[in-house]
Amino acid sequence: MEKGNKSPRKRIFGILIIVSIVIGFIIYGAMREQFGLSFLVFFSGVPFLLFTAGAFGLLWPKIKPEGDEVYISHALIIGLLFIVLFFIHVWVLLPLLCPRFAECLAI
Repeated sequence: MEKGNKSPRKRIFGILIIVSIVIGFIIYGAMREQFGLSFLVFFSGVPFLLFTAGAFGLLWPKIKPEGDEVYISHALIIGLLFIVLFFIHVWVLLPLLCPRFAECLAI
């Protein structure tokens, strides 16, 4: 019975990742000139949120804690995952949107 429950969950998290990538290509590729730069910078959090939720959901069965002694390592792994995804977002994706990021935030 448990195998039937895993498949829909994996599909949902996979769909979240796909939706985040599709939003990224549509908003930041095809429709980039139709939006203001400040909107693009602040809206970039939405695909980031969807992608991190999908990645966390897909990785959860492999890293979920099994006892009290592993909660520290679990927290460190999750923190590492989020910081890597955040650094990719801030140091790779946002500079592609705005090479001079500080000037883009000045409204």
